[in-house]
Amino acid sequence: MKRLLIFTILFPPLALVVFNTPDMVAGRFGLMDMNALQSAYIIAVIPSWLVAAIDWWQTRLWATTVAGAALCYVAAFSIGFPFSDAFSVLMVGLVGAVPAAVCSWLSRKAATR
Repeated sequence: MKRLLIFTILFPPLALVVFNTPDMVAGRFGLMDMNALQSAYIIAVIPSWLVAAIDWWQTRLWATTVAGAALCYVAAFSIGFPFSDAFSVLMVGLVGAVPAAVCSWLSRKAATR
């Protein structure tokens, strides 16, 4: 139960932060407001539950990380995202992989307590 709660609460905001990191490095914080956070929850709650199920099924951190990246690649490919350069391919993978790894690590840490 803790695992599902961790993934539900933390996955969407972490994905939003990773998605906006290139803009934040450039000094533009345009998509970091409450509307973007609400949209992140609407878009990312079901994928976070899928990654939580994979994390529960697999016991390895790398498997959850790869599953998060693969889920984002499949979602981006299905909506017709133009994989035009290596940076966009990397960013799509990181949007799913980083939150999956962090949430998986925290759920394992919470389970050992």
